[in-house]
Amino acid sequence: MDGTKIKKAYEAIKMLKSVGITPSADQLKAIRQMEIIYLEEEIIPLMKSELEPLFTKLRGDIELDFKYSPESGVSLRPFIRKVVQVPSRNSSTSIDTTGHRTMKYKIRVTFPDNTVSCKVPVLETLLDVVKYAVPERVQALNMMIMGDNLVSSILNTDERYRAAQKEVKPGLYVCTYSSTDTKYDQIRHINKALSLGLKIEKILF
Repeated sequence: MDGTKIKKAYEAIKMLKSVGITPSADQLKAIRQMEIIYLEEEIIPLMKSELEPLFTKLRGDIELDFKYSPESGVSLRPFIRKVVQVPSRNSSTSIDTTGHRTMKYKIRVTFPDNTVSCKVPVLETLLDVVKYAVPERVQALNMMIMGDNLVSSILNTDERYRAAQKEVKPGLYVCTYSSTDTKYDQIRHINKALSLGLKIEKILF
């Protein structure tokens, strides 16, 4: 979704109002949907890519109360929510300190030839996508993670991140030191940027 389309849509609404025409509910709903798509496809992946390296020194689970309005701009309020595991060997949920259940999921990717990658750990599915897309092409996208390219020819000097770099072909390594949400966004970005035609889904388990 191109942000300029949203701008043009609002300009069209403003023009209608200037001549005494009230925009319909469907028109306003369509613009809101355009904003949501723009958030999901452009803003959120970019924010995660840029912000994640700043959080590498933190080891607790962090949530940010993020709000935006055209009048007041961006507002951020951080708070930490402790997560404890449900005492059940077969459970796929966890419970946070507010009593909410958080669901675990993996990523299922269906390729154009109908082959499927839906692996645990999730990093294996990310590696499958990078290999399919051709590692050099993904490297050229300059997707930053932990201060380095997602696909790099250099091993990280930090032992934690170096251990998470998985070789996809001789001399090229994928950084897998990230959450499932981040990997999901990375796969979506690779798919869109390289027009791979993948079907990408979150699957609860």
